[in-house]
Amino acid sequence: MPDKIFPYGRGAMLFLILLAPALFLPAQDWLHLLCANGIFVLLILVWLIAAKHFQIPEPWTLLARAPKGLRQILYGMLMLLGGWSAIYTAWCTASFLSQTALKLWPIWLAALGLLIICWLIVRHGAPALFRWAIPTAWIVGLVAILSLALSLPDWKMPALSLVLSGSRLFKQILDGSSILLAFLLFTGFDPELPQKRPLLLSGAFAAVLSGLIVFRANAVLGTNCAGLLRYPAYAASGVFQVGALARSEVIFGSILLLCLAAQITLFLCVMHTAYQHLRQMKG
Repeated sequence: MPDKIFPYGRGAMLFLILLAPALFLPAQDWLHLLCANGIFVLLILVWLIAAKHFQIPEPWTLLARAPKGLRQILYGMLMLLGGWSAIYTAWCTASFLSQTALKLWPIWLAALGLLIICWLIVRHGAPALFRWAIPTAWIVGLVAILSLALSLPDWKMPALSLVLSGSRLFKQILDGSSILLAFLLFTGFDPELPQKRPLLLSGAFAAVLSGLIVFRANAVLGTNCAGLLRYPAYAASGVFQVGALARSEVIFGSILLLCLAAQITLFLCVMHTAYQHLRQMKG
């Protein structure tokens, strides 16, 4: 079934996109990220139950049932929103690169390079993109766990408040809503390939791991120091040495870049899929 998106591909993509915000989040918001990702997993569960009840393979099938004029408007909007979100995410990622690894590169050039690389993955369609996510998720997950484990001797448990701020939690949910909606466009009911188990497992694992990654910044750097840094999760990953490589944060930063690349590719895939539907209507 070469044209199918397999369940573990969806699970891998969900894992990557939920882990990506850990790079930019302030260290004190680790609990908000964990809870927001947990809420996203519950929302996915609700959607899967509804999709099964109403026999909806993917939201794209719902769009295909709309009147022609409305469909053209909706596809056009999805193209614009997908393209804009991809550019914005690429710009934020390029900003990080320009302050760390690519200091001599202008931000626009780094962002353009990211968009081109991600487009090369997307141009083969959604099934190919989600297949790409499977080995990528394994690499990201293993390196993230190894990074946390190797830094454990440097952890000093800080005195942190476990009180959730409603406004900060809402902001975290709002910031992640666009990528969640993009993901749900490719998720639905398929009796031949059940999706619930891999999505719930990968989503729960990503929620816990993302929370630990941001929490590690507090435990390693201290709450006050971590609060002053723009990329605390990245800085905290450099406390140990891997062989002859003194800057272990380079390895850790690379896996988070893969997570951000997954977000960019998913937004581009929305734009690409909407364009294909529009072209079929005109054809």
